[in-house]
Order: sequence, then C-alpha cells, then structure tokens
Amino acid sequence: MYRNIAGIAPGEPGEPGFREITVRLRPGGEVRTADGRFDSLYGPVATHWRHGEGGRFTLTVSIPVNTTARVWVPAAKESDVVQETARFLRVEDGCAVFAAGSGSHRFTTGD
Repeated sequence: MYRNIAGIAPGEPGEPGFREITVRLRPGGEVRTADGRFDSLYGPVATHWRHGEGGRFTLTVSIPVNTTARVWVPAAKESDVVQETARFLRVEDGCAVFAAGSGSHRFTTGD
C-alpha cells in the first residue's frame, strides 16, 4: 500500500536502497486523503496528500538526510503546481516531475 496509496518507492534501478526515492502516488476512486511512512536505511520517508473540494490537491513529502527524490505531482504543466523547494524536471504521464532534496516539501494544485 505504501507504493500505490502513499506513493513511496525506491528510485532508479542500480541505486542502493532508498538513497534515491520515487514519490508517485495514484489518487483516485473513493480515497480522498492518505498518510504513509516507510522507514528506509537513511531514515523515514513520509507522505501526506489530500484531494479536496474543487479539485485542489495538496502533497507534503518528507525526505531523509543524504537522499534525493523524484516527486510526481498530478498536473498538466509546471505552472499548475505551487511549490518553493523543489526543481522542476519535466511533464510526463499526466504529472509534473520535480527533483527534491532532503527535508520537507509541499506541492499544491487547483484552486
């Protein structure tokens, strides 16, 4: 469940453990909010997301020290996402993809 609902998975093949993390949740159906945590070798990886009224989507991600993450945010384009701490990489498969370092990151879309 932590992979699909919380969206927490290891990064690219060949990277050790969870040194590189992929955060790619799949919101939909009846689930409107979720919290998830995975205790990696580098520390806890945590996500909290909420799909609220009017299409507003909020995702908070905590990344452990000495790790990086690719965060996939459901959005059609970069400008649909409000965030201040991550670097935009690309739009792919209906998501804006960001590179994030250790720490806490918040992403918001919609009104």
